[in-house]
Amino acid sequence: MRALLICMVTVLGCGSAREPPARAAIAAPTPATTSPTPEAEPASPERMALPTSCPSGSGCSLPTELGERLCRGSYPEVALHLFAPKTPWKRAYLRKSFQAWHVGGRGEMRELRASEEVLVVSEKAGAGGGLGMGGAFEVLRWDGTCVSLMEDEISFRKPGGAVPANIDWKKLDEPTKSALGSEKEIVELRNAWAKTCDGTAADREPAKTKCELALRRFSLAIAQTIGRGKELPPPTSLP
Repeated sequence: MRALLICMVTVLGCGSAREPPARAAIAAPTPATTSPTPEAEPASPERMALPTSCPSGSGCSLPTELGERLCRGSYPEVALHLFAPKTPWKRAYLRKSFQAWHVGGRGEMRELRASEEVLVVSEKAGAGGGLGMGGAFEVLRWDGTCVSLMEDEISFRKPGGAVPANIDWKKLDEPTKSALGSEKEIVELRNAWAKTCDGTAADREPAKTKCELALRRFSLAIAQTIGRGKELPPPTSLP
C-alpha cells in the first residue's frame, strides 16, 4: 500500500512539472499576430513643388509643415528658390554679428554676420502674448539651414548692405551649378575662391581671413545674381 502511494505521488509530481512549458507555449506570439512593417508613404502633391504664395499676399512666414521639414535638414537649392526676388516670404536682417543655435543641429552654434538676410520660417510669441514681448523666430539662411533667433536680434527693415550667409558651392547640385556657371562674374569669383581656399595653408591666418573674404564675395555674387531674377532649374531634392 505504501509503495502504491509513493508511485501515485511520483506520477502527480511528474504531471505538474510538465505544465509550465504548456503555458509558455500559449503565451508565445504567433506570426499571425505580428504587426506588419509599415510601408513608406508616397510623397503628397504638396511636396512635389515649392509654394509661391501665402494667404496674406506677401510678408508671411513659410507654411508650417514645409518649414518644419526644411529645418530638419539642409536644402541649399531650396533656399536659393525661396530667396528669389518675387517670393512673398517675410524677410528679416540681423542687427549685429553673433552666434545662434542651429535648429535641429544637436546643440551646434553658427556664426551670423551683421545685416545677414534671412527668411522667417516660424514665429513664437513671447511671455506677454505678442511679438513685441520677446518673441522667438526660426529663420532660414541662404545656405539652406535654419537658426533660432530672438526678436531683438533682427530687424524687418532692409539695411543698405544686406548680405547672405556663405553659400557652399560644393553642396549645390549640378543643374544649379550649371545655371549659375553661365554668369561670367560667378565663374571669376568661383575661381578666385577655389584658388584662395583650396591651398594647404587655407585654414591658417592670414590665409584663413583671405579665404573667408573670397567666400563672402562669391556668395554675395550668387545672391545678387538671383536677386536680379536669374532663372534656376527646379531643386532635385525637396524637404
